[in-house]
Amino acid sequence: MADDVREPHGSLFRIPNYPAWFGADTFLLCSSAVHWIVISLMAYELSGSVTLAGWFSTIRGITSVVTQVIGGTFVDRHDHRRLLLAQSGICGVLWFVMGVLFATGRLTFALFMVLCLMSSAVYGLLDGTSNAALVTVVGPERYAQAESLNQGRDAAVRMSGSPLGATLYGLWEAAPFFASAFFDAAAFVCSLMLHLPERPEAKNARPGVGAFIRDLIEGWQWVFASKTIMSAVFIMGIFEFGAFAMRQAVNLQLVSSGTDALLISLVNVVSGVATLVGSMVSSRVCDRIPAGRGILGVLAFTALGFVPLLVSSSYATIVANAVLISLPMPLFGALVNGFVFSKTPVERQGRTRAAVMTTVMLFGSGSGAVAGELLPRIGFHGFVLVMLVLVVFAVVLATLNPRIRRIPASPHWSEVEL
Repeated sequence: MADDVREPHGSLFRIPNYPAWFGADTFLLCSSAVHWIVISLMAYELSGSVTLAGWFSTIRGITSVVTQVIGGTFVDRHDHRRLLLAQSGICGVLWFVMGVLFATGRLTFALFMVLCLMSSAVYGLLDGTSNAALVTVVGPERYAQAESLNQGRDAAVRMSGSPLGATLYGLWEAAPFFASAFFDAAAFVCSLMLHLPERPEAKNARPGVGAFIRDLIEGWQWVFASKTIMSAVFIMGIFEFGAFAMRQAVNLQLVSSGTDALLISLVNVVSGVATLVGSMVSSRVCDRIPAGRGILGVLAFTALGFVPLLVSSSYATIVANAVLISLPMPLFGALVNGFVFSKTPVERQGRTRAAVMTTVMLFGSGSGAVAGELLPRIGFHGFVLVMLVLVVFAVVLATLNPRIRRIPASPHWSEVEL
């Protein structure tokens, strides 16, 4: 296994356990993608109220975030394979029950909300499990390459998952839930084939609520004590905020200008294709270039991608911008996440991921509101200028920060401290 893991340019699928891990992680993502667009439609259909449907989505999001905060500690204290089996098994049963109840006419809005909130809680609590296990499967040397592959896979699944879910919903409203149950069952089977080494720190975890809280605090303190992680999180948060806000602004601009809904959806498809292409390029170069310079290059390239929108808001310019912004995204994720998580000890993977992702989510959570407030006041071109300044600020921060600027190529990550 070690030879396969350390071979810098060999196929990841030659690594023992990687095919099973990739299958489990991919099927879990498929399950989420196929019902994602359907959930809101079903909430409105069952409640008959736009207000209730809106609050339903908000409560689901809050549930996921709250459980994610403690989920990292839970993941670090338990066997990863068992948690993958629990996640896929429990969610599969929940979606299957939901499908049966709807097919038999017994699914009420209250019951639907309870089942969905249970699913969201499981998702928040255990969703970091597969990523926490990835370092064990591929080793730190191959983590950046695996992250690049994941980014392209994620784009492909999300790009096809929503249309598939909508199509199934149109054929039979219960079908997306049965499809999600099927994908979770497939993830369960792949998890059964996964063989990970025993983790003594999980086996010997101290029992009790007090010990759990101490572990949670210790993990988050470790993350916040690392100046490199916090620098990366701050820069990544600014980058994510700018990208999400621009996506919201582009959609609002297209809607307000009377653009056809199909053309609006095609922007997202083009963006997904560009991300997929960027992933293929990233998997080939991510372990060959100095990560610090690569991060700077991606940020600078993104800033340049905003420039055409300063003078034109035509559909062609917006599509070109979507391509320019999406292409380098996988490389950015591979270099930033690759460095941070490949350097994080296995026993802290869950808590580090929870702390990093929760912090980044806080940056991006207000992007929609900012876009909605600023666009009517300063116009689309003014908003683009604000986002461009923000991304340039991230470039300057990364350039002036030696902890980011001097990160070497992935084969040399073991020589530097986190």
